[in-house]
Amino acid sequence: EQTENFLRRMRWKAHFFLNPCQNSASKETYGFKSTKNPPPIEELKEFEDGMLQIIQSIKFKQVNNSFLNQLNKDTDRIKTERKLIIPADKTTNFYKLDPQKYNELLNQNITKSYKKSNTTTSEAIEEENMNIAEKLGIVDRIDTTAIKNAFITLKDHRPNFANRPTCRLINPTKSEIGRISKVLLDRINSKITAATQINQWKNTMSVIEWFKQIQNKNDHQFICFDIVEFYPSINADLLNKALDFATTYDNITTDERNIILHAKKSLLNNNQEQWQKKGDSLFDVTMGSYDGAETCELVGSYLLSQLQDNFGNKIGLYRDDGLAVTDTTARQTENIKKTICSVFKNNGLKITIEANKQTVNFDVTLNLTQNTYQPYMKPNTTLQYVHHDSNHPPSITKNIPAGINKRLSTLSSDKSTFDSATPPYQKALDESGYHHKLEFNAAPSNKHKNRKRKNILWFNPPFSKNVTTNIGQKFLNL
Repeated sequence: EQTENFLRRMRWKAHFFLNPCQNSASKETYGFKSTKNPPPIEELKEFEDGMLQIIQSIKFKQVNNSFLNQLNKDTDRIKTERKLIIPADKTTNFYKLDPQKYNELLNQNITKSYKKSNTTTSEAIEEENMNIAEKLGIVDRIDTTAIKNAFITLKDHRPNFANRPTCRLINPTKSEIGRISKVLLDRINSKITAATQINQWKNTMSVIEWFKQIQNKNDHQFICFDIVEFYPSINADLLNKALDFATTYDNITTDERNIILHAKKSLLNNNQEQWQKKGDSLFDVTMGSYDGAETCELVGSYLLSQLQDNFGNKIGLYRDDGLAVTDTTARQTENIKKTICSVFKNNGLKITIEANKQTVNFDVTLNLTQNTYQPYMKPNTTLQYVHHDSNHPPSITKNIPAGINKRLSTLSSDKSTFDSATPPYQKALDESGYHHKLEFNAAPSNKHKNRKRKNILWFNPPFSKNVTTNIGQKFLNL
């Protein structure tokens, strides 16, 4: 499969090299690849034959590895397990559930927000998908929506999880139009962020950089808030308001707006039944959709714009988590809390909010009193790394400890915070067969040299310790 994929790309590259006149100005394809097969290239025939000979000549050996032997036993045990194995939502844990209990939880989460739909609804959505694809000239690249059953993950980080398990409902049935919407929303969000300097954080490092810029930290307190069920709470009216706000910073055409809104027409599937969001609209920002995160960022920017007069640069959002700092009195802070709650309530959203905090856990632990930050691990998390003896390329396993060390150092303000945070990570590394001591290294500058992208096609054959043939050498010789 990897070889066929590589040869296909080689043929296309050679085809346009040999026929430059056919490689005219490329149109926007929104990341959709051509479904056409490349024409045979006579100049590549000998090379392609050699590639197939490499596959046919691969030799294998038996590998006696205690870890892999145990892994095989565990795999066999999982295959014969009668209970379902369900992943946690935000931790690395898995839980066994009786099928009856799982279906009960799944049905509860579906019927809470969805009602049964009919087949004509999905046909109408699919027809509109094709109309959009035809307008964009990419109808030959877009597949019909693949039907996949909804599932749940378990929120084991929530209080009283053992007695009252809560779940996150995931809808993996994704309209391909969502990929187009994602590209459009990425462009719009970039324009808004560049023009307004709103703190729409995309990663932990951007939060840390914001924290570093707070002056006189001892005089400030945190206000942290969480948007309750952010994705499903976004409705068409709120998204339209956010798009109206965005038109100040980007030229959004009518067709682009229609694509973004149409991508939210979604159905959920379970046991050959289709469900739609309760109410009169098919509008639904689903967990797992192609453009869900970008939609939340756009709405988040719109909400932050309404808080800028009170906070300026002292407030930000990381998807559904918000954080602000204030140097006001306790009573004034309570009034600010009410202002924040009012903005979200006016937009149909609920939040949980806490104020007057000196320390918060926001992907990292931020401490205003001590002016420090350090890695944060959610409760009930079990750290796991790829084992040193696992069936992965040595270059991968060799770099895992260094990568962990670098990340922990980057998320630590100094050696002291690093040393206090690393014991569970060191323990997990030791249990995974690595002989590496985690040591604090001052974070390097974030300024990277702009690398020129080399015009290279990569061949990545799958790796296995059982293979004795030096595939890399044979490939380079070829």
